[in-house]
Amino acid sequence: MALADQQRNQAASNGARRACNKNTHNITSRLDNLLCSRLISMPMNSRGRKRLSAGERRAQIIEAAVAAFARDGYDATRMDDIAVQAGITKPVLYDHFSSKRALFLAVLQTIRDDLAARGRAIAQDEGSPEQKFRRSVDAFLAFVEQAPDAARVLLTVPTGDPVAASVSREVQTGASAGIAALLAESMPARTPWHLQATAAFLKEGLHAVAVWWLDHPGPSRAAVADIVLDAAWRGLQRQMQQAT
Repeated sequence: MALADQQRNQAASNGARRACNKNTHNITSRLDNLLCSRLISMPMNSRGRKRLSAGERRAQIIEAAVAAFARDGYDATRMDDIAVQAGITKPVLYDHFSSKRALFLAVLQTIRDDLAARGRAIAQDEGSPEQKFRRSVDAFLAFVEQAPDAARVLLTVPTGDPVAASVSREVQTGASAGIAALLAESMPARTPWHLQATAAFLKEGLHAVAVWWLDHPGPSRAAVADIVLDAAWRGLQRQMQQAT
């Protein structure tokens, strides 16, 4: 009798062990299937981001710097802020730009190159002096409209860093030189200082209108361009007539 009881207990124990093993196997299989389905459905960008080239990373940093400089100003912006804006670590940022000043210089050069390309396109176009002047004004206002952050960076000279301020003024001096060259085509008899002074006046006036428009974005670009043309073109036209 005792032997029979022992055999029954052993059989029950073996059955329970087999059931436990089966349940364990089923749970493990379900976990494996779940993990596999998650991996299959996982998007590629969550497995690993696309590695950017040096040029792409540099452009990304400059874009982030433009936003930070426009929002906080050059003096108040920190490299940490730009790194966060760009979604990178600070060491990666310093791999591309050795200082905030160097990054600011790159930002201004990018803006300058964009404006210079717009100016060259207008200079190569045919048209009367008035048409070229109108297109020049519209091109600058288009830049302000399409890239308001970059426009703020261009139009705001830093005060806390003399070197950064000097670089900013150099870019604006280059803009004045471009306007003077455009005026020289229509007023070749004018002396260089006259062209430079006229260009400086036009540039400062256009920049002032651009800053006002950034703070009061209601009027259309065409309406703002008309204001500049009404205020400036009559005087220029009179000077052109006197120069002939």
